[in-house]
Amino acid sequence: MATEEAASPAPRRRMRADAQRSIEQIVAAAERLIESVGPGVALEEVAKEAGVGPATLYRHFPSRMHLFERVYGDRTARIAEQAHALAGTGEPWETLTQWLGSFVALGLESQGVLIQLMSQGLQQSDAAGNAERGRKLVAEALSELLDRAKEAAAVREDVDAEDVISLVSGVVVTVGSRADTTPDERRGQADRALRIVLRGISVP
Repeated sequence: MATEEAASPAPRRRMRADAQRSIEQIVAAAERLIESVGPGVALEEVAKEAGVGPATLYRHFPSRMHLFERVYGDRTARIAEQAHALAGTGEPWETLTQWLGSFVALGLESQGVLIQLMSQGLQQSDAAGNAERGRKLVAEALSELLDRAKEAAAVREDVDAEDVISLVSGVVVTVGSRADTTPDERRGQADRALRIVLRGISVP
């Protein structure tokens, strides 16, 4: 009996590992299919691509909105990690502008996907929490790039990460919500607006 009790936690640990592996497979499959098919991809297609059953997918992600929130939450975390990595390399102003360009591109993509999902009647499962977590990750990462640029006298001393996020987020929301333009046109408009923002925060 003692041996059976001592051994009993092991299956639970394996189940947790299996569940985490399933989630990772589902999220990776969703990323691939969003890129190739778009946000209209059926969850059954995602399950097939991930190599799991539909019941497994729905157990972790009850709706397409829940799944896509996880996809873009993970991508936001990765772009924040990229900023941390860039903070130790390259010319400060160049790394800052490079990273902000990537951040705008991700923002436009996620904005477009969110608009399409909400047009289907789907709602964010935790809009406030997702926004707060994403903003915190990005602000901490961006601060490192801004500090380096300030040390190089490339960015104004009175500019902080929250300022830049507010400006760039405004660009993403305004440009990304325009239904009368193509994705390429929206990206061009966003790049132009970002250049204006960068001129505004740079040292003359």
